[in-house]
Amino acid sequence: MNTLFIIFLLLLCFFFLLKSEDITRAQEDNYATEEEKEVKGFDENTLFSPYTKQEWRSYQHKKINEGRKTRLKIMITYPNKTAVTGAKLYIKQLTSDFHWGCGMTHRILNNSAYKKWFASKFTAADFHNELKWYYTEPTQGQENYTDPDAMLKFADEHGIIVRGHTVLWDDVKYQQKWVRKLSPEKLLQAANKRVDSVVTRYKGRLVGWDVMNENLHHNFFEKRLGKNASAYFYNRVHNIDPDTTLYMNEFNTTEHVNDEWAPPEKYLRRLKKIQAYPGNSGMKMGIGLECHYGAEPIDLHYVRNSLTLLSQAGLPIWLTELDVKIDPTLENKAQLQVIYLEEILRESFCHAAVKAIVIWTGASIDGCDVMCMTNEKLENTPVGDLIDRLMEEWKTGNIEVVSDSKGISRVSVFNGRYEVTVVDPVTDVSSSVTFKVDKVSIPDGNVHLQVLG
Repeated sequence: MNTLFIIFLLLLCFFFLLKSEDITRAQEDNYATEEEKEVKGFDENTLFSPYTKQEWRSYQHKKINEGRKTRLKIMITYPNKTAVTGAKLYIKQLTSDFHWGCGMTHRILNNSAYKKWFASKFTAADFHNELKWYYTEPTQGQENYTDPDAMLKFADEHGIIVRGHTVLWDDVKYQQKWVRKLSPEKLLQAANKRVDSVVTRYKGRLVGWDVMNENLHHNFFEKRLGKNASAYFYNRVHNIDPDTTLYMNEFNTTEHVNDEWAPPEKYLRRLKKIQAYPGNSGMKMGIGLECHYGAEPIDLHYVRNSLTLLSQAGLPIWLTELDVKIDPTLENKAQLQVIYLEEILRESFCHAAVKAIVIWTGASIDGCDVMCMTNEKLENTPVGDLIDRLMEEWKTGNIEVVSDSKGISRVSVFNGRYEVTVVDPVTDVSSSVTFKVDKVSIPDGNVHLQVLG
């Protein structure tokens, strides 16, 4: 009897223990943030394992400080070299070495509000379709550059740099019907005419050319013109526009670990093959990564390793069409999209070789079906809020500092162009100077400024 009573007590204790755990979990849920409630069931540890999120962030901050920022020691003196104690310095960032970009379509041409929104945010653009061969010459012999001409004019007027996307495309799906019907001899003539036409028209006006789009996954021109077709067209573009950087532009190089066609190793091998083609050795080249992340959870380790490997080529990297597609059946799809996008952006930014990120696309009036920064009224979506926040985080705000007793002020700033105004503490006379800040322009971080006295 005593034994049964003891067993009963033990079971009773176990029951209350389980109920206590349930109550504790319920209390923890009540104290969870709104974001955590909205993405219930999401385990962020899967993104960073075996590291914690804090460890992942610490590494990113370290790389940003090393590659994106410069520590300045600013020495303020009078013309007689006497140190100025108490001089006020007003530091303003004029431009950034890093570009935020966005996809652009012809819809922007007749929408003044959209133009204002675009120009207020972005310093770079990628035309969606308007520079592609099928857009400018849908019918053989009938070229029309009206839309790209007007879009480039708008960009020039607002200091927005534009990528030439794309001279040719290696995917058979995107060849005009008349192009597909050409014999190899006629195809070469038509492709040469296309190259000469578009590159000559915009020579010296673009920040780069995507010469042969997606030619790791596709081979339309190689199958018809020979294995060196892409390298040949790079050479032809280079000879017309030798000062503009020429890019390979490819998808799934950072997005999918299981894509056998375009991993970083194959990307770099193809790039070197293009560079090795006769006449291409001195060609300026860059790495273009489309970054269309799919519906499945991202592999941040693969993103990091891919960008690290590609950075070793010593070439500028542009993320040219970045978006994040989320499985529409997921209950928390909107919140997950923002979470995954933030991690991709943060990881990409911490690699100094990444010179620009082009969001694909901006406003919903541009027909974005995967990811939009705004609705049709140009009001921010959660994606837009995130990007605005990171834009603010990754620039140097206006800084006011005062020189110490030795006339020295120390600041850490993002690389770019700056205006520094110095105010004499005695006369209140000010003088301003502009200069470039990076580890090449100011390798030791020392800046010497004089006040008029």
